[in-house]
Amino acid sequence: MKILLITQNFPPDIGGASNRTSGIAHYLSTFGHQVTVLCANPIYPRGKIFPGYKNKWLQKDKNNEYVVYRTWIWPVKPKSPAIMRILSYLSFVLSASIASLKIPKQDIIIVASPPLFVPLIGIVVKQKQHTPLVLDITDIWPESANATGFMKKGWIFKLAEHFELFIYKHCDYFVPSGPGEKQHLIQKGIQENKIHLSPNATDTNIFVNIESDDIVKQYNLNNKYVVGYAGLLGFAQNPIIIIETARELQNYKNIIFFIVGEGGMKIEMEQLADKYKLNNVIFVGEKPRKEIPYYINTFSCCLIPYKNTSLFTRTIPSKLFDYLAAGKPVIINLEGYASQIITTANAGLVAQPDNSIDLAKQILYLHNNIEIAKQMGINGRKYVEQYYDREKLLKELELFLINIVQK
Repeated sequence: MKILLITQNFPPDIGGASNRTSGIAHYLSTFGHQVTVLCANPIYPRGKIFPGYKNKWLQKDKNNEYVVYRTWIWPVKPKSPAIMRILSYLSFVLSASIASLKIPKQDIIIVASPPLFVPLIGIVVKQKQHTPLVLDITDIWPESANATGFMKKGWIFKLAEHFELFIYKHCDYFVPSGPGEKQHLIQKGIQENKIHLSPNATDTNIFVNIESDDIVKQYNLNNKYVVGYAGLLGFAQNPIIIIETARELQNYKNIIFFIVGEGGMKIEMEQLADKYKLNNVIFVGEKPRKEIPYYINTFSCCLIPYKNTSLFTRTIPSKLFDYLAAGKPVIINLEGYASQIITTANAGLVAQPDNSIDLAKQILYLHNNIEIAKQMGINGRKYVEQYYDREKLLKELELFLINIVQK
């Protein structure tokens, strides 16, 4: 098949969306298909062009697997006003829609959302090429925009809901990343036979035989109990709770909070850590995807913090599967689909939401029960190998796409 994958975020962009779309491109190419990626020039999550790239109107990258067309986007900072971020999204829609005219006819189009504006590019290509359009959806907009404070409920929110329905109407098939997204689509009137659930997953093989001695030495982690977080430091993740928890545990001299990532909340986290005069928090900053397994390998336990809202009970973050594949016990602070995976696998603990005292309590439990924590890590590794190995799940997606094309 000739497959066009349209996504705003693609490596070297950081985060779950980039991780998911690059996995799709890699494996569909590995399975023998001709994959073309249409994406924005990399700016996420810092809001500025990555080193080594220029914000050209159109540039073409080619590796041994697939072709990548990168188009212009207006860079804005994570905490920019909503209107500026919307204009940034639309700038990519404009440049990519024009660039799509250069792309030869495809057998199928996959477009990734959010942002919900990106599917407009897919609709443009669909109308021109008369090609089936598949919406890969990892987050529900505009609900998630409201939950993170990006958009308040009102007439603009109502307008956004109508826009959501417009997008769904013009897509032919749907690939949600979790049962929450799937249920939302069904509630919006999408027929279940047009939906293929394709969960976030991980490449389990990249977490085997990992050595992190250099990182341990660089950050003086030897003989430390490392409470780790690797991922976006954004509004949905509510990472301030990590700093509050570090404050609760600052008298435990061997416990270190090791934070790998960037995002709109990082500066606020650093300022709060300075305010509390904490010496048990290390901010590493963003790291390339290929280096993340080496950092996770240094963790003694892993955190998944979330803002306490019902929307995120339906969310399953991709970092969960990295943590499990690394054989590390996981602590999450919100009941929902993600916590169900952790408890079903017996791979970690669930803390109370918005409660740094209880989160500290769960960390201390693992700290004081090393053998139990070790077994949780083993359980998680076995579970993710069985149910959330990316290659296996994308083989199922491939069959779904072949069936569409052959209709």
